[in-house]
Amino acid sequence: MSMAALSTGLQRISQELREAVYLTTNLDITQPRTIGAVLTERCNYRCLSCACWRNEAAADELTLEQWIAAFEDVRDFVGPFAVQFGGGEPFVFKPFLELVEWCRASRIGWMMTTNGSAFSPRNALRIAGAHPLAVNISVDGATDAVHDRSRGVAGSLKAITRGIAALRQAREQCGASFPIRIKATVHRENFREMPALVRWAVLVGASSVDFSPVRHWTPEVASSLWLRPSDEQDLEGVIEALVAMKRSGAPVETEEARIRSWPAHFRGERIAPSLGPCRVGLRDYCILPNGDVRSCWFYPVLGNVKASSAKEIWRSAATQFLRAEMTNCPSFGDAKCALSCLSHRTLGEDARRFIMLARRSVP
Repeated sequence: MSMAALSTGLQRISQELREAVYLTTNLDITQPRTIGAVLTERCNYRCLSCACWRNEAAADELTLEQWIAAFEDVRDFVGPFAVQFGGGEPFVFKPFLELVEWCRASRIGWMMTTNGSAFSPRNALRIAGAHPLAVNISVDGATDAVHDRSRGVAGSLKAITRGIAALRQAREQCGASFPIRIKATVHRENFREMPALVRWAVLVGASSVDFSPVRHWTPEVASSLWLRPSDEQDLEGVIEALVAMKRSGAPVETEEARIRSWPAHFRGERIAPSLGPCRVGLRDYCILPNGDVRSCWFYPVLGNVKASSAKEIWRSAATQFLRAEMTNCPSFGDAKCALSCLSHRTLGEDARRFIMLARRSVP
């Protein structure tokens, strides 16, 4: 086991203990541990399930210098940490490559979620040279017709295929070993292609595929992406195919129980998350493009990095109040959040994912 992996494991155990203390005694010794950075809501894609690109771009996006100051401030508060970059599309933020290279030089772990459009050989080499913990690429279909319609850009699947090849070559050149994870949003127009998407991922050399069912966010979700009752029989067939693939060793990262919960999700039923009660208020610290900090999209922001330190934001009376509210959220487990990216996994689930990705992350 590498020192980085050991450190991550110890931090996770410490986090679990801090959360247990809060949940059993109300003594708040929590610290932000799931650090997110939404660099911009601007995007070069037009995904049917996403609202980010439709929003008016923030005129007051943080500069490179302000992002660096915010990360240094988080480190002063919590010690070593890793940050998840997202968007919009991170590459649309012009100093993105400079920022991840600074993270590498500053020993801040980082990972990213991208639409995969910007992995030219030069960009791929700089990304690999900055040694990310993981590169997550959004792919919503195994064929051009399905993926490109979902993503709103013709030729986007072909661009991703070329980009993954460039990224794998750069990874080998740099002696890095990060996983290339495929993140798929499952909806009415693509769910039948999900087994084929796993086969496509193997063919292009990705490390794993992780599925999340679409949630209500855009008009298209209700009009064309949400599954109908008449789709449920076909969905059950897809689920059984994916479970069989996972059990036979295919790189399906999503837990079997989550895959089997998709019909209930699309029926709008409450789903028991793997880990309860809700933990986002106990760990999530997501910095938005204008510097606002949020733990959950259903609740107000906690503060702003341009006005307060990370410690001041996390320990403020307002955040303490919101933390209690989020821990007892009445929406926990419903279709709005149960299978979303904010739905945290158990320690055992994370350990199983880590082992699978470790086996598949070598060049």
